Amino acid sequence: MVSKRTEELIKWDQEHIIHPHCPVGHNVGLVFERGHGIMLQDTEGKEYIDCSSQLVNLNLGHGRKEIINAVLEQMNKLEFAHVFAGVSNAASIECSQKLAEITPEGLDHFHFTSGGSESTETALRIARLYWHNQGKNKFKIISLFDAYHGPSGGVVEATSLAKGLFWRGFGPPAPGFVHMPSYYCYRCVFDLEYPGCDIRCAQYLAKVIENEGADSVAAFMAEPVQGAAGQISPPPEYWPIIKKICDDYDVLLIGDEVMSGFTRTGKMFGMQHWNVKQDIMPMAKGITSGYIPFGAVAINDRVYEGLKDRPFAHGHTYSGHPVGAAASVATIDIYIREKIADNAAKVGRHVLERLEAEFKSLPCVGNFTGLGLMIGVEIVTDKATKAVPDPAIMNQWRMQVWERGLYFRWPAGTYGSRIFICPPCITTVEEADRILDNLLPTVAAIKPS
Repeated sequence: MVSKRTEELIKWDQEHIIHPHCPVGHNVGLVFERGHGIMLQDTEGKEYIDCSSQLVNLNLGHGRKEIINAVLEQMNKLEFAHVFAGVSNAASIECSQKLAEITPEGLDHFHFTSGGSESTETALRIARLYWHNQGKNKFKIISLFDAYHGPSGGVVEATSLAKGLFWRGFGPPAPGFVHMPSYYCYRCVFDLEYPGCDIRCAQYLAKVIENEGADSVAAFMAEPVQGAAGQISPPPEYWPIIKKICDDYDVLLIGDEVMSGFTRTGKMFGMQHWNVKQDIMPMAKGITSGYIPFGAVAINDRVYEGLKDRPFAHGHTYSGHPVGAAASVATIDIYIREKIADNAAKVGRHVLERLEAEFKSLPCVGNFTGLGLMIGVEIVTDKATKAVPDPAIMNQWRMQVWERGLYFRWPAGTYGSRIFICPPCITTVEEADRILDNLLPTVAAIKPS
């Protein structure tokens, strides 16, 4: 029995708020009001472990006073100043200096945004403008099946997750986007098995570039670990092969670190697991641990020199917002001081070991992958056929874990059947065990439809 206040909030929400990625007018199941550490509290006072870091962005958990105080201090000093047309603000400069301390060597030129979609869209525009400035008509963007790079108009065609759901119905898609098979070994498009596959999913990029014409391809764009597709990590050979092909065909590499960046995978940035440097790196989410909307795009010297002294007709009102910049500096200081990447790596290894020992043999667990605390578990109804459960079954599972005080976001991925285990990167081994101890019986109880 919920309180009258909660009922009224839910009723107003249903009738007046349009939520992303769900049916309009859909009834919400939870209304959160407070948070501390890795915990959330709803309007009824019930507490939940935030097993999803909200949208895999709250890397430092809830209530970090250092970030909150940095925001308040900046608001009292200078709440807003733009960075257009020959002016700047000190906070954005200081943020770029702090970012340059942690980004891979050479990726130390920055454009600031308000979030992930702005960052990925900016990355695409930079890639195309770079080639235009070289006098070349290289405009095509190659991305992966099951990719998610945001829903905004400029980048949504690079998003292929859910078979075009994010652009279907919004008018004809823009030209210049090509999709190729992803590194989803469990459901290999080529019907091959690792490691005898010769990493066909990576090698195939060369064929796609040749088919499209290398003189028309501006960039290859992908996440180091596919996030919304199900927290899917690639085979270790994948990214070095991709990088070599991009270099061989003179195609820019855009490594989308919006979700995988800022300690989430056990490294400061996901691509560092393979010692691969992208040419253009979109960032957001963990850049402020979700406390303030903010994002950035880092580019290397080559791309910067290709833009230098030429017009850059791109940007948004809140590019370089000083409050977001101040929040980012405080957030990065915590990542460094508390060695958050090391913690995410340690706890992530522990989670994967328990998944291997206790979950893998369950009839409904088909696969699990991940790096750090960016982990996904594939739920199936038949291990032989890899058939997935009816959405109603997965929704029932979600209600069960909520009852146990675990907040998991909806099961997602290509088939809507991957459970995301992505708690804040500050999570301890003991807290991870609490999550898994409560998760295990709910997963074991999933039955075929």
